[in-house]
Amino acid sequence: MLFVGNLSKFEEEIKTKIGRSDTMGTQEYLLDKAEKKGIQKGKIEGKIEGKREEAIAIALEFKKMGLPIADIAKGTGLSIEEIEKL
Repeated sequence: MLFVGNLSKFEEEIKTKIGRSDTMGTQEYLLDKAEKKGIQKGKIEGKIEGKREEAIAIALEFKKMGLPIADIAKGTGLSIEEIEKL
C-alpha cells in the first residue's frame, strides 16, 4: 500500500507541474506527438506547393512578356519542359 500511496502522490505532483487534471498515457503521448509531426509536415508541404504555384505564375507572366524560355527557367527554377507546357 505504501507504493500505491507514493504513486498517487507522484501523479498529483505531475498534474501540478504540467497544469493538467489528467496524466497522458504513453499511447496518447505518442498519438499526440505523431499528430503534431503530421501537422508540421503538412505545413511544410503546403509551403513547398505554394512556392511552386508562385513560380508557375511568374513563369506564365514572363512567357506572356516574351522572355526567352531558358531565362524563365533560370529565374523560376522550373524546367524548360514545364514552361513550354504553360
